[in-house]
Amino acid sequence: MDNKRFIEILSERVGLDKDRTSRVIDQLCEVISETVTQEDCVVISSFGSFEPKKKMERVVMHPSSGKKLLVPPRLTLGFKPSTLLKNEIKGI
Repeated sequence: MDNKRFIEILSERVGLDKDRTSRVIDQLCEVISETVTQEDCVVISSFGSFEPKKKMERVVMHPSSGKKLLVPPRLTLGFKPSTLLKNEIKGI
């Protein structure tokens, strides 16, 4: 499902016009992004949790030159679905 179709379905279900629904989705994504960037977790109880994960620095080999390179530490995003969502997907 693409973004346009997602907005159409959601706007019908909540009774808002497509522009407002689009703005709500944009703000939701922005809040999640800002919160995770500050290294805090976002939990949506019936959906799942978004949590920042730190990747430590590591040494890798460049495939063509064979030189060792240092990859700096970085922050990545992890998502863990809720039990309710997992069961719904499994059809339980």
